[in-house]
Amino acid sequence: MASYTNFSADEAHNVALGQAGSILVTGTTACNRAKGVFVAIQFIEDTVFDSGNGGLISESNQLYPSSEYVGTDIDSDAGAVVDSVIFPAGMTIYGRWTGFTLASGKVIAYVG
Repeated sequence: MASYTNFSADEAHNVALGQAGSILVTGTTACNRAKGVFVAIQFIEDTVFDSGNGGLISESNQLYPSSEYVGTDIDSDAGAVVDSVIFPAGMTIYGRWTGFTLASGKVIAYVG
């Protein structure tokens, strides 16, 4: 596998699509990346993030959905935090997250 800092054009495209690995998460233990970030989260069951234990942690505050910050970088008054939001089975969200903790549900998280 290529290093995390030097990619060819094809490798960079693959990484952006989450081809640097993935993980199935079925429990409520915190899931964090040592290298890279999660670029997509696919919901296998209806899922809620546990905001009391980290929740959904965005790489850039206010740019991606998170448990901590309202998304003001995209629209100054329309964003919301993901507390108590139920993400339905079959849905996939895209962004850049450094970690997350589930309150319930199952997901596949893709690393980019």
